Amino acid sequence: MGMPRYLSSLFACLAAALLAACVAAPIQPGSYPLRPQQSATLARNVKITYDSFSDSRCPPNVQCIWAGRLAFRFLVDGPGGQEEITLGPDQPSAAPRALRGARIALDPAALPPARAAGNARPGDVIPVTLMVRTP
Repeated sequence: MGMPRYLSSLFACLAAALLAACVAAPIQPGSYPLRPQQSATLARNVKITYDSFSDSRCPPNVQCIWAGRLAFRFLVDGPGGQEEITLGPDQPSAAPRALRGARIALDPAALPPARAAGNARPGDVIPVTLMVRTP
C-alpha cells in the first residue's frame, strides 16, 4: 500500500522548500570599512568580524633590529562554521571557505603608516577597509 497522495505532495513541497533554503545566497562584493569588533554581513549566513590587530612595526626615523609586523585577525562565520584569517601587508588577501571562491583583501590605501615612537597609546585602534571580490 502506498502513501496517500496528499502526504506525497506535502513531502514533495517540504523537500523543495528545504532545498531552496540550502541554496547559498551570493557573496556581496564591495568595500567594507570596519573597526575592531565590528562585523559585516557578506551574504545570508556569512559574516566577517574584525576581531583584533597587532602592530609591532618599527616607527619612522628609528633604527630597529626587526622591522616588525602589522596583522589583522578576522573571524568568518559561515554555514560550515567559523574560520580565522589573518591579513596584513605581507598577506593582504585570503579566500575563506565560506566565501565560496570570492577573495577578501585589505585596501592598502586605507592602511595607516607606523606610528612615531611615543605616539601610540593603549586603546588606540586601527580601522581597516576590506575589499570583497567575487570570481
